[in-house]
Amino acid sequence: MNFLSPAYLFALAAVAVPILIHIFSRRRVPEVPWSSIRFLRPADRRSMVRIHLRRLLLLALRVLGIALVALAFARPVVRGSLASLFPSGASRAACILLDRSFSMGVETDGGAAFDAAKARVEEVLAGLSGGDRVSVALFDTGVEVVYDGEHDAGAILAALAGETVSWRGTDLRAATAFGRGALERSGREARELYVLSDFQRTGLGAPSAPAPQAKPVRAILVPVRAEDPANAAIEGVATPRAALHRGETAEIGIAVRNTARDREARFPIEVEASGRRVMEKEIAIGPGGNAVETAVLHADRAGWIEGVVRKRSDRLPADDARYFALRVREKANVLLVADGGAFYLEQALSPAGGESDVALSRRSAREVVSADFDRADAVVLGPGPGLEARDIALLRRFVEGGGTALVFVLPEHAGAVESLSRARPAIEFADMPQGYFTIARPERAPEFLSPFAEEDLAALARLRFRRAAFVRGARPADVLLSFSTGDPFIWRERIGEGAIVFACVDPVPEAGELVLSPFFLPLVQQMVLAAGARGAPAEGVLVGEPIPYPGGVRGEISARMPDGSVWKSAPDPGAGPEGAVLPTAREPGFVTITAGSGIAAVVAVNPDCRLESDLSYLSADEAADSLGLEHSTEAGGRDGLSAAVRAAREGKEIALPLLLAAIAAFAAELVVAQRERRGTGENHVG
Repeated sequence: MNFLSPAYLFALAAVAVPILIHIFSRRRVPEVPWSSIRFLRPADRRSMVRIHLRRLLLLALRVLGIALVALAFARPVVRGSLASLFPSGASRAACILLDRSFSMGVETDGGAAFDAAKARVEEVLAGLSGGDRVSVALFDTGVEVVYDGEHDAGAILAALAGETVSWRGTDLRAATAFGRGALERSGREARELYVLSDFQRTGLGAPSAPAPQAKPVRAILVPVRAEDPANAAIEGVATPRAALHRGETAEIGIAVRNTARDREARFPIEVEASGRRVMEKEIAIGPGGNAVETAVLHADRAGWIEGVVRKRSDRLPADDARYFALRVREKANVLLVADGGAFYLEQALSPAGGESDVALSRRSAREVVSADFDRADAVVLGPGPGLEARDIALLRRFVEGGGTALVFVLPEHAGAVESLSRARPAIEFADMPQGYFTIARPERAPEFLSPFAEEDLAALARLRFRRAAFVRGARPADVLLSFSTGDPFIWRERIGEGAIVFACVDPVPEAGELVLSPFFLPLVQQMVLAAGARGAPAEGVLVGEPIPYPGGVRGEISARMPDGSVWKSAPDPGAGPEGAVLPTAREPGFVTITAGSGIAAVVAVNPDCRLESDLSYLSADEAADSLGLEHSTEAGGRDGLSAAVRAAREGKEIALPLLLAAIAAFAAELVVAQRERRGTGENHVG
C-alpha cells in the first residue's frame, strides 16, 4: 500500500484527542461505608462493568472514525490481490501523446523511430476498452489533435496512417500540460497519459508550474529511440547578407558539430550552387567537437543562387543537408537625390567612361516620388534643397524595408538627420579657412573599408578638411570613422531591416582634400554598397519562422513554398512591408517570392539543429521528475508495454471505502452513546 497524499498522515495524531478526553474525564467518586449498601454491591458491580465496556467501545469507535478519515484524505492505494477486493467500476480517459519532432526521424534497428512509435500506439489501443474516452495528439514545439472521441482503434490508426515527422523541435512540458488538461476536461474517474517519445534531453521546453489535478493521472512513458545515438549535423551555413555583384566572390561558412561524446566523426561534405559543385572535402571532428569550413563561391552571373551543403547521411538524415540563397546583381540601383554641387559625388558613384557596380539615377528633392524609392537598392542624399517631411517618411520606410541610405550631413539636411537618426544629434557646422583637421586613423579598419590596404588608411588619415559637421550624440558603437577632434566622421544606424550611413563632410573640393583625392570614389562606393550591409551573416529562416517580406515590393506577390504549394496575396499598393504576411514554411528548402513577372527574393528555409541534433536522452525516471508526473510507469522493451500497463493499473485507490467506513464508525458511536445515556438514566430512576 502507498499513499497519493501522504502529508495527511500527520492527521493520525488526532486519534490522541478522544483518548486524552477519556483519560481525564473519568470521575473519582469517594467510597462512603453504609450498612444498607452491602446488599447492592454485586448488582452495582455488574452494571459498572457494562458501562466501562460501553465507554471503551465508544472510545474505540471514535478513534477508528478519526483514523479512517485521516487515512482517506491520504488517499491510500492497494495493490496485488488486495486490490481485487475493491472493484473500481470507473470509466477511463486516455490521452496518447506521440512525438513527431524531427529527432524522431532517427533510424533505429526497426526503421525510423516515429514509425516504431506509431506501431506501439496500436499496442496502447489494444489495452483500452470500448467505452473509454481517447484523445490522440502529435506534438513537436506545438500540439495537434488528430483524434478525440470514444475508443475506435480503426479510426485512430487511420488518422495516424499518413502522418510523418515534422521539421520542428520538441517541447515535452507543453505537450504533457496539454495531455493533463485534456484528461481533466474528460470528467472520467480513471485517467491515463501515454507519452511515446525519444525523451530528448534538450527537448523539455520551458519550465512551467503544472495545473492542479482533481484526480490523479497515471502516466505510461514509452521511450522509442536509437540504441546507438551517434550523430553529426550541419548546424549552419553563413552567407553575406548584402547582395553580391557579378564577378565578385563570396565566402560561405559551414558550421558542423559532432554530437557524439565518445567517438570521432569523419565524413565528406560537398557544396552545390545552382546545381554546380563548388567544393568537396572530407573532414574529421573529435568527440563533442565543432568545426567551421569555408567554401568560396564565384558570382559569375546575375540572379539568385540556390545552394545546398550536404554531408554523408547518418542515423538522423534530417540534419545532413542545409540550404542557402544568395543574390547576385549586375549593378546596384542607386538613387542620387541632389541638385547643383553634386558633380563630384555623381562621378564617384558612376564615373564617366569607367566600370562601376552602380546603376545611377538622379532626381532633385522636388522631383523625387515614391516609385523612385521602389526601384532603388540605395539612396544617396547629396547637396541641394532638403527633403520635405513626406519624402523623409518615404526614405525611412525605404530603409526599414531593407534599403541603404547615405546622408551627407549638410545644413540643408539637418532636419532630415534629426528625424532619421535615433540619437537626435546636436549638429554644429564648422568652417576653418585658415586651419584644418584630419581623420583619426583607426586601430583596425572598419568592415566596409576592408578593400583598403594599410597604406591607404594611413594616406586617408593625412587628408585635410576645412569644412565639416561636428555631431554630438551619436552612439560610440555606431561610429565607423572619427575626425581627429573625436567627432564622428561616418556613423551608421540600423533601422528595421536596413541602415542609414551619415557622412559629416561636404562632397565638394572647397571642403577639403578628400573630394579630389583617389580615395573619394572607393570611399563613397563602399559607404553605399558595403557600409549598409549587415555585419552578421544570415542563412535564411528556420522552419516555422516568419518569412521576411522583400523590401521595396508593392502590389500582388506570390510565394512558392518548399512543398510546392503556391501562396498569393494582393496587399494595399501603398502599404509597406507589413502589408502582407507571408506564411511560414513547414519543411526545408527554398521560398521563391515573385512580384509581377520577376523574382523579388529567394529565402532559404532550414530546420533548427541546435537542440534536435543532440541525441542525448533522458531516462524514464528523469523524464517523469522533469515533467512533474508523480505516478508514472516506464514501458521499456517492445514486449513490455502490456505488462507495464497492467502493472500500473493493478493498484486501486480506496479513499471512498475508507470514508464510508468512517461514517459507519461514527454512526455506530452515536447509537452506542445514545444507549449509554438511556441506560444511565434508567439506573438513576431505579
